[in-house]
Amino acid sequence: MTPLSTPPCPDQAELRRIGRESGLAAGLAAVLAGLDPYAVAPGGRAVLPVADVPADARVVPHVFAHREGLALVRLPAAGGSGLPASRSAALAAVRCGVLERLLDAAAHRLARRGFGGVPLAEQQLVQGATADVVTVLHTAAATAPDAPAAALAAVHEQLTEAAWTVARFFGAEGFVAAHPVWALHLSALTADVWAPRAVSGRGSR
Repeated sequence: MTPLSTPPCPDQAELRRIGRESGLAAGLAAVLAGLDPYAVAPGGRAVLPVADVPADARVVPHVFAHREGLALVRLPAAGGSGLPASRSAALAAVRCGVLERLLDAAAHRLARRGFGGVPLAEQQLVQGATADVVTVLHTAAATAPDAPAAALAAVHEQLTEAAWTVARFFGAEGFVAAHPVWALHLSALTADVWAPRAVSGRGSR
């Protein structure tokens, strides 16, 4: 449980702005502000901003996480059940901001490239996929911070699916180690650790 002295998490719009303008690590720092990672890290596993890694944590090497200012860690004697609902919703807002930034970048890329004399951004399949991503962003924004755990898990799963769609818009470029699209992969990884998906018929992990 979050202590009474814990400062409130920034509101959803502010978290979305942080994710969009400052990136995943800054957004995650805002989500985790005031929480004790040892009390909430599920199974002692956590994704943390590099600046917030405890001295006794064991860092699991991950070159892409490091480039994004994040660290995958194992925390001794920790065993929480993941983020409280309000912080899970906060993480979803940050992920929305990150996704929006990469969707904009993808749109610029697709507008400059064409097939059959038509910009890729105007191709029906691309427009349909883009509309699906925008729908997910609207759904996430409309989900209340105190929504049931299953609803929040569904939002995170939808954001992960939308992230893969946007990643594909970058084609082979997205597989380059230093490409910004890796923020989407790390966004999904962060959600998998902090806000595990619900498993059908078995409840939340």
